[in-house]
Amino acid sequence: MTETSKTDATGHTTIVMVLDRSGSMSSCREATITAVNKYLKDSKADATLKDAEFELVIFDTESIDTIRDGKIADTAELTAADFAPRSGTPLLDAIGRGIGKIDVKLAASNGEKAIMVVVTDGQENQSRKHTYESIEALIDDRQEKGWLILFLGAGLASAQQGTRMGIRPANVANIGLDEAALSETMMAMSVSNIRYACSDFEDAKVYARSEKFTMQMRRRMGDASGGKGIVDVDIVDDLKKAIKRGQPAAAPKPEDAWVESGSDDIWGS
Repeated sequence: MTETSKTDATGHTTIVMVLDRSGSMSSCREATITAVNKYLKDSKADATLKDAEFELVIFDTESIDTIRDGKIADTAELTAADFAPRSGTPLLDAIGRGIGKIDVKLAASNGEKAIMVVVTDGQENQSRKHTYESIEALIDDRQEKGWLILFLGAGLASAQQGTRMGIRPANVANIGLDEAALSETMMAMSVSNIRYACSDFEDAKVYARSEKFTMQMRRRMGDASGGKGIVDVDIVDDLKKAIKRGQPAAAPKPEDAWVESGSDDIWGS
């Protein structure tokens, strides 16, 4: 099958990576840059994925910024100048922004296949528009539409936010932040992205619901337990019930909520 016919058969794929730029990421700044560039290199080497539309969104409490936008094949590597950790973690708002970005791109391309990858080392603490409940509603809807949503959180508490938001446990991983673990994580991510992008839409939807990471893979990605607390359904259900009894995220504030399409967006463009 030629590259052209393969692309015609599998359809257009849109990918948005939402990358935490909060201050705590400073301890793994170089490893994160190296890992993202590994993902880009691996993706550019794939006949289907290199033509996917890719947007890299980085976030902290000072702004949520798009720093790469175009085909993966044309995407420049991430540099230290691009990624300078600072401030807090408006994780829910950043995810909401990522979903909005994909919605716009799918509408423009008349596409159906979408991948969103969230990478964070912390926990929500500064969102102004979204709550866990509003993000869960958005994620449930997009997963039903066939999107592949991956949540990569450093440490169990961080990773469990993904399941709290309604992301399928099969697509949530507890990762390490050392160079070896991040390299394994990005390799696993690129493999899953390629598998999804190379499938026709019906097969891609089935794959989006399936287990992505074996116990061995999870260990190489930095989770010594191999997925305990993430893939165990009973534990996840108990966790969600326990968290909901705790303090909820701050309610949206209409006076300073970001606006998705205008310069008045408090988090930046």
